[in-house]
Amino acid sequence: MTRPGLGVVGRRLVQFVLDEMLVFVPMLLLAIAVVWLFHPHGLALLTFLEVVLYTMLALDFLGLVFVNVWWPYRHGGQTPAMRWLRLRIETLEGTHPSLGAFVVRDLLMLVDGFAWGLAGIVVMLVTRRRQRFGDVVARTVVVRVPRRPIEESADQAAFPSPDGDLGAVAGAQLALDRADVGLDRRQRNHQ
Repeated sequence: MTRPGLGVVGRRLVQFVLDEMLVFVPMLLLAIAVVWLFHPHGLALLTFLEVVLYTMLALDFLGLVFVNVWWPYRHGGQTPAMRWLRLRIETLEGTHPSLGAFVVRDLLMLVDGFAWGLAGIVVMLVTRRRQRFGDVVARTVVVRVPRRPIEESADQAAFPSPDGDLGAVAGAQLALDRADVGLDRRQRNHQ
């Protein structure tokens, strides 16, 4: 496995912010809507705001677990932002990580997130494979996904190539004829 360049670290930082925003912004908008629609008056307001805050934090936590653990486990090692930025989580052997590896990576975000994420950034910059601490323990690595070649569209397949060939097989026959599927009355009467 080749050593990822420093560009992977920058992409990972952008990916982290995008995934966090993907979860946090809807939670914040929901909390604002709940406070705006249902806010009580007087002393009950502080209790209400406290309940909304803790509910928002709990939902945000569950959303982050979903985006950082379940989503990449079910979608080829990519969070939504990783897909946008062409990154993927793999084991050191190049295979898809287990659910346990995704859980370990997410739990150790507590260590990597120390000092506003500087601990994780420093670890990524000094490790050979640009891994954060969670990656090292889970034995995973984040790699860049190469661009896919542009696939042939249906329109391209329908038009002849420059030499005039439509790509058809000369003398093509159906795999089954009328007698094989029982549509020929003459054949059915003789059986």
